[in-house]
Amino acid sequence: MKISKTGILIIFGISLLSAWTQKHLTFFGESENWSIHYEVENSNDYRGTIGNIRNIGNAPIPEGLEYSISNSEGSASLEENGVFTMPRSRNGCVGCTSSSENSEIEAIIKWDNNSELIPLIARVLINHNYAAPT
Repeated sequence: MKISKTGILIIFGISLLSAWTQKHLTFFGESENWSIHYEVENSNDYRGTIGNIRNIGNAPIPEGLEYSISNSEGSASLEENGVFTMPRSRNGCVGCTSSSENSEIEAIIKWDNNSELIPLIARVLINHNYAAPT
């Protein structure tokens, strides 16, 4: 079987693009009081997470909260607009690397003697030529 030069270039191009592909899992969830956006970045040389938690409730914005999402957890103060942006983590997301679209992880938000468990549903995005942050 003879392969043309064009065929070889197409195969090489597909191989090259697949090597630079990074899989993003973007998890979304919402409750009566909170909206959560949580991104997991997985590539050959980088795994990390970033996201934000937004107060959408009718009660006054609490001064602080505690959160737990996968292996990201901590205490935080909310900005004046009711948003907390989670710092970038290089620890990755436990249970997220094998997840696919419509997979689910859970977030727990605690504030002012209240607590909510919020399911986060994954949406898979594929980016090409992504430069991992340093």
